[in-house]
Amino acid sequence: MNLSEEDIEQCQRAFNDLDDRGEGEIMADDLEIALEMVGLKQKPHKVHKLISEIDDGNRGRIKFKEFLGLYAKLKYAGLQDDDQDMIDAFVAMGGNEDTTGNVDAEKLIRIIKNEFELTIDIEGLIKEVDTDGSGVIEFGEFKELLKTNYLQEDENDYP
Repeated sequence: MNLSEEDIEQCQRAFNDLDDRGEGEIMADDLEIALEMVGLKQKPHKVHKLISEIDDGNRGRIKFKEFLGLYAKLKYAGLQDDDQDMIDAFVAMGGNEDTTGNVDAEKLIRIIKNEFELTIDIEGLIKEVDTDGSGVIEFGEFKELLKTNYLQEDENDYP
């Protein structure tokens, strides 16, 4: 998938904020911060692995092109054919085909309760996945929401 103009601009802003010398490179140690700034928070051990993959020659510096490639790789990691159903659902709820955009949480609650007549605690589930508290559900959050096993808590109620 190609990155949207919005993705590229978001990456450029984060990268520029950390490019303290204005040379089109960031310190490898700043990669974790840069990824967090673009919504792709990674565990420290994963960041070290990513640095080793893109920091040619162990220079300790990462160019914007390398950062952008890594962003694309991480953003679309795990998107396979079976994920197309999830993307289709995201689009049906108001998101974009390239997984940008978002779904209004209130709209999602209304559809789950009124149209599907489900009795799950959708508000609670949304609160759990909407980690930034924006009231809108981005694709990563939407994907997490759909993977939530909302019956898990009730399993002990049944023999």
